[in-house]
Amino acid sequence: MRRIGERAWICPTSRSGGATVDIVISRETLHRALQTVQGVVESRSSAMPVLQHVLLVTEGDTQVRMLATNLDIGLKGVFEAEIKKGGSVTLNARKLFDIVRELPDADVHLVEENGQWVRMTCERSNFRFPGLPPSDFPSVPEPGGTPQKISAKVFGDMIRKTMFAISQDETRYTYNGVFMESEGDVLRLVATDGHRLAMIERPNAGAEFKEGVIIHKKALGELVKLLSETGEDVEIYLDENHVIFTLGTIELSARLIDGDFPKYRQVIPEDNKCRIITDRDNLLRALRRVSLLSNETKMVKFVFTPGQLILTTNGSDAGEAEEILESDYSGEELTIGFNARYCLDVLGILEDQSICFELKDSLSPGIFKPKEGEGYIYVIMPMRV
Repeated sequence: MRRIGERAWICPTSRSGGATVDIVISRETLHRALQTVQGVVESRSSAMPVLQHVLLVTEGDTQVRMLATNLDIGLKGVFEAEIKKGGSVTLNARKLFDIVRELPDADVHLVEENGQWVRMTCERSNFRFPGLPPSDFPSVPEPGGTPQKISAKVFGDMIRKTMFAISQDETRYTYNGVFMESEGDVLRLVATDGHRLAMIERPNAGAEFKEGVIIHKKALGELVKLLSETGEDVEIYLDENHVIFTLGTIELSARLIDGDFPKYRQVIPEDNKCRIITDRDNLLRALRRVSLLSNETKMVKFVFTPGQLILTTNGSDAGEAEEILESDYSGEELTIGFNARYCLDVLGILEDQSICFELKDSLSPGIFKPKEGEGYIYVIMPMRV
């Protein structure tokens, strides 16, 4: 298992009188950097006010490192700047972002004054912000060892096809993230909320996550944003407590969820007798229409008859609905109930035109998967019809 460096990050400080930090940054660069960290910065008042701040640290004569953390997730990014005087300052991330996005497209000048106040000027605009001691800013894990690499596009797709199945119940904390593990040269992601399960596998030579870890949904939400903006490989560093994702000059760190992920293999049926193929787009549109008249349970009946799939809903004060679709089913009639929202979720993220159902009976979990695509399955628990 790859290790994250034990070295704590220490911010340089200087208090020798006069301006201790003096930097010039383009408004576009500063705006982009601040926009990236908004999802990580603590948005509510807390016992640590510094968590609402970003830390700016100069590096050499031409770079500034920006750090943000809420103690569970940390984000670092490096951007170009003109360094007139080096050092470090903290500034309220939200207030700074709100002002910078309204500034004209010109250089922004940041100068630290006495008492940890920072003056910001941009053309004829002039602002002063109170800062906090940089020494109060928490340390953020640093990568160490040899990383596991994977395509940003592939990894982003894997997260997108599993993350939606994560539980929204915060009390079930081991269900609040995606489980990542490796088996041979296969990388696997799994998510479940107890009513459904999404699992995806992709080949990735050299993967070393055999013990498996749970990555929190909030960290994955921030990671997906970053992955969508890069075509580079993502590097993954891992230890017992944290995972770090590095994309170019950006590092996202996250505290792992402590606990055992559910034994997901036990709920994946293997002896399904019925296999039905139908068109994804037609099913998606029909299910959307039928679900509009479903009751508060969102249950829709799937009735499989030779050559047809019939979607029905009744028992609602709003009325009744029925949609008939073509399928290649040739067995005996089978009726099973599914939560319409759970079905719509997976149909909305699959790209394949043909969808395969695998069913055993009306009381056992059903499987949705692409007809041709290997390595992805979606399991849904049935509802009482």
